[in-house]
Amino acid sequence: METWSANGLGRNWVPLFELPDQSLWRGDVIRLPHHPSIGPHAGPVDLLLFELWGYDRILGLMMTKGYKAGMPWIYLPPESQGTNRLSLETTWLRENWDRWFCYRDFPDELDAPVPLPKDGVLVRRNSSPAPRLKVP
Repeated sequence: METWSANGLGRNWVPLFELPDQSLWRGDVIRLPHHPSIGPHAGPVDLLLFELWGYDRILGLMMTKGYKAGMPWIYLPPESQGTNRLSLETTWLRENWDRWFCYRDFPDELDAPVPLPKDGVLVRRNSSPAPRLKVP
């Protein structure tokens, strides 16, 4: 079983598609090997898992740097979450990658979205499970 360990610079990066079934929590980061809006010639981009404040059970991913930093990139569907918890499940990510993680402006010859490569996708745990908070 993969364990998360801290190094002097924070948490280690772990390949997403080598992880066992786990839950990712707000604050965790997914690093894509290529920028989904710029294309395969662009360098890596980090996506921060966030919780949409004021709405029940909605998670999303936002860019952490560049022109689109701080803007939501994608809102994730409820089926991506764990049972009775606000977490993104790595099982769902692996099973639905080709449908949800695609180059935005680079369709194929049939005008269908092209999935982002799975090789080189990394995860860094920055948080621990969030407590169940009652929000008025």
